[in-house]
This record gives sequence, structure tokens and C-alpha cells, in this order.
Amino acid sequence: MKKKKQRGLAKQFVRMIFLAWLECMLLLAVSQVVLNHSLRIWFSRTEVQQIVTQRQVNALQDYITENGLSTRDAKELTDWSRSKHYILLELYRGRAMIYSSFAPLSGVREEIENDPGDRVEFYDWSPSYTLTFADGEAEALLYYNGLNDYYSTGCDILNMLCLLWWFPGFFLINSRKIIRYILQLSEEIQAMEGGDLEHPITVRGHDEITTLASCLDSMRITLRQQQEEEAQASAKVKSLITEMSHDLRTPLTTLLLYTEILRGHKYDTPEQEADYLNKIDAKARQIKQLSDNLFEYALVTRDTVAVLDPPAHFSEIFEGPLTELVETLQQRGFACALELGEEDVLLSVNGQYVRRILDNITSNLLKYADPQSVVTVHFVQENGMAGLCFENRVLPIPPAAESTKVGLTSIGTMMEKMHGVCRIEQPEGLFRMTLLFHTVNE
Repeated sequence: MKKKKQRGLAKQFVRMIFLAWLECMLLLAVSQVVLNHSLRIWFSRTEVQQIVTQRQVNALQDYITENGLSTRDAKELTDWSRSKHYILLELYRGRAMIYSSFAPLSGVREEIENDPGDRVEFYDWSPSYTLTFADGEAEALLYYNGLNDYYSTGCDILNMLCLLWWFPGFFLINSRKIIRYILQLSEEIQAMEGGDLEHPITVRGHDEITTLASCLDSMRITLRQQQEEEAQASAKVKSLITEMSHDLRTPLTTLLLYTEILRGHKYDTPEQEADYLNKIDAKARQIKQLSDNLFEYALVTRDTVAVLDPPAHFSEIFEGPLTELVETLQQRGFACALELGEEDVLLSVNGQYVRRILDNITSNLLKYADPQSVVTVHFVQENGMAGLCFENRVLPIPPAAESTKVGLTSIGTMMEKMHGVCRIEQPEGLFRMTLLFHTVNE
């Protein structure tokens, strides 16, 4: 399956900005067309044109009065006309033009004064307005293009709306998908903070937020696994405590019973007293063995990393511990058969763990193996690993004290810390334990 190319947030934001700008331009163009059409309809009414023109005339009269202008103050009149981009002003006196905002300053008046016969006549068909100047009244023709003036003002307002309102609005609309996704992630993270590790984090898209969501979901899975492992470890500890409490209670009760008998001299012969002492000694040793097993289990289950020794040959690693195992078993009446072969592979192990594992195996053999059968130990090699296989026949009648199997658990834990394999098989009447370690190439 082809992997989808990741789209960065920067590219997405650039695309959203361009799309928002395009939408704004389209909306602005439509708005301008609507505005122009509406203004044309409005200004097509004669009364509207008269009203807006009269407003400009009133504004001009206020300007003339405030500044005390006369009809000769052409510069001031021209400045006012030019400030009103859509106005043409002409002044008449005696039905002759004395000022036009199209002509240079005072140009019309100078031409009229120099050549009184050449006069621009007053147009009777145009609406005129009487303005009062400092040097008397004058008739004014004021041509006001209100359509373009209002349209220009409306376009300025539309441009401001586009910049300050439409563009941010379109950008937020285009980015709502990302915003909703961020809000969704926020809610899911809050649920995860509250302890809900079952609900998955939504992974959607192909950008940096998607990568963040994927990392958060991986963290959720890791935390859930840690919780499950901690729960399993806690359950194992509780089970161990329960089993050990039961195993310790029985020998302790018997021990207290025998000590009470001896304290009260409730025996008939010295031989009976010695028998009770032997039983007390046996129970005390049993309790010690249980406590040793518990200590061993606690020791190897700590959160420590086993440091492996430099690679060494199989014979160097197991010669000493196997010799001790065989001697101990033979002293207790067991027969042993070693089949180690001739291959001497290189292994990387923790020597201290190896000795403790063989000590546990020796203890288990002494308690549960049938001394009438041979204990076999042979070399095994499979899938790039090598080690030992211990096999014995179990006692036909199991010992009175039940085993908590803490020793076997300790062996499995130590093998795991050395990256090895501990495999236990129990066919009918037999017990077989295989220990495998990774081999090292020479």
C-alpha cells in the first residue's frame, strides 16, 4: 500500500489563506456589483439627486460663511471643489460666468475682465443655487456626481469589511476542520488524564497534528500495558503472600505444638523427647527454606538490569556449578548421568545467576525427585541457542508440604533477565526443565 504524503500545517495554512482571499475577492466583486446597481436605481429618482445636491450646496455655503470668502477667492473655492472629488462648481453674476472649478485659479474672471464681450452665458435649464459671498450674492451651478461619490464610499466600507471581517471569517471557516480536531484531541487527552486508557486517541489526517495524535495514542497504549503489567505483578504478589502465609502457617503451628509439649514435659521417654526435637528441627528448616525461596524471588524480581559477563565457553561456565550439583545429589543417594557432548559453544551469561539457578534446581531435585531413578543432564542446542536439559522422575508420593513454586518462578525470571529461555515440561511421571542461552559467534 502506497504511503500517503504528509501535508504540513504550514502548507495547509497557506492554502487556507489563499482560499480565504479568493472567497473575499469574489464576495467583494459581487458586493460591488450589487452596490452599484442599487445606487443607480436610487439616484435615478430626481428628488434624490436634488436632496444630495442641496446638501453639497449647504456645505459650500457653510464653508464660504465660516471663511468669509468673496467671489474673488478662487483658490479657496478650488480647494473646496477638489476636496469633493465628484463636484463641478460654476459661479455666475449677471448671467455671466465668473468662476469655474475646471479653469485655473481666477482664470475665468481675468478673461472676463480683460474681454467683457466674451462671456459664458448662464444655462437656464440647469438648476441654480444662490450663494452669499462677502462681496454679494452669486448664482451657482453645482454638478454633483452622487452616484460615484456614494459608490466610492461604499467600496471603501466594503474593503474595510473584507480586510477586518470577511477575511478572518473565511479563514476560520476554512480552518474549522483543524480546530474541531484539536478540540477533539483536547477532550480525549483530558479523558486519558482522568484514567481512561481504553478509549483510543483519534488519528486523522497527514500533518504534524496527526503525528502528535499518533504519539499520544502510542503513549496511551504503553501506559495501559504498564497498568496491566503492574496489576498482574500486584496479583502475583498477593497470590504469593497468600500461598506463603498458608505454607508458613502449617509448620509454625506444628512447631508451636511441639515446643509446648517439650515446655510442659509431656513426653514419656528421652527417645520421645529427641523425636520431638528432631521434628522441631525439621519444621524450622522447612520454614527457613520457605523464607529463602521468598528472598530469592524478591531478589530476582527487582527492577534491575542483569549485566552479562563477557562471552565464555560452555565448559567454563557450567563445569563448576554442575560438579557441585552432582556431588550434592550423590551425597544424598541420587544417581546422575551427564551427557554434555563435545561441542564447546560460546555463551554470554551472568555467572552469578547461573549458580543461583543450579542451586534452585538442586534444591528442587532433593525435594521432589525420585532417588530410585537417574537424574539426567544433557547438552541441547536449537535455533541459535544452547544450554542444558534436566530430567528426573518425580516421587510417586508427593511431599507433605505443598510447593509455592517460588523457586521455579525465580529461575524463569533470571533466565528472562539474561534473555534466555526456560521451558518446563511435565509428561506423566517426569519433570523436564530446559535452559537455553543465546550463543555468540567466535
